[in-house]
Amino acid sequence: MRPSEVRSRILSDHETIRAMLVAVDRVCDETLRGESHLAGPMRLEGEALLERLLEHMRWEDQYLRPALLAADSWGLERAERLDRDHREQRELLHYALGSVQDQGHSPMVVARQLLDLVRLLREDMDEEEELLVNERVLRDDVVSLDAETG
Repeated sequence: MRPSEVRSRILSDHETIRAMLVAVDRVCDETLRGESHLAGPMRLEGEALLERLLEHMRWEDQYLRPALLAADSWGLERAERLDRDHREQRELLHYALGSVQDQGHSPMVVARQLLDLVRLLREDMDEEEELLVNERVLRDDVVSLDAETG
């Protein structure tokens, strides 16, 4: 898969995820405003979001990581950053998923946790797009510079 194809796929996935974030944000806000009948749908929306994010990260591990490694001399550093970010995000997502699925947690607590997660995910995607998934990094026309020493 060419670097531009990896970039396009990730940006497309991010659009889909951002739309899901809007839906989760909305249902959480309404739940916090007292719309208790939305507690079930909120949990379902949250669970779908979390599952989608885990799937997205698996895809990035399979395709983005190798593309970063091949991109330039900073590839290993970028790939290690991706690994570190994904490790931290997976821990957070597994915790959030457990919270969403635990009927013992009140809808208000779940709504606040999901809203915090939504905020973090938006920041993470913006950062990823800026640092890892941009045209300067993932480009098809790899340019290598040979430096003469001497």
